[in-house]
Amino acid sequence: MHSPLQPWHQCHAPPVQAPQYLGTDADGQPLYGTPPAAPAPGGVAPLQPIVARPWGAYLGGGCLAVIALAILGTVAVFLMLGLAAVAVCIGLAAVALTICVLVLRSMWRDYQREKE
Repeated sequence: MHSPLQPWHQCHAPPVQAPQYLGTDADGQPLYGTPPAAPAPGGVAPLQPIVARPWGAYLGGGCLAVIALAILGTVAVFLMLGLAAVAVCIGLAAVALTICVLVLRSMWRDYQREKE
């Protein structure tokens, strides 16, 4: 426990060790060593090996995908143009049939009037 007057970080901080005196250097200055660092809790995960990736295969696959999409897009455009042409032909045939029916009806009426 800690007293209410003592900050939390002081009572829960790891104990600080004084640096160890090692001796003096050539100039007479004291040399101090730092205590060894404690190992990380739980250990450190080992480094994973570098995995060689087949970047050329990825690039080639991407290029093939772009080419396939371009071909599919072109086929889709031609298919839509073909369907549009079919729709135009059906529309023209419907107009021609309507005109033909109107002309034949008019001719039939004229024929019926002449017969009477």
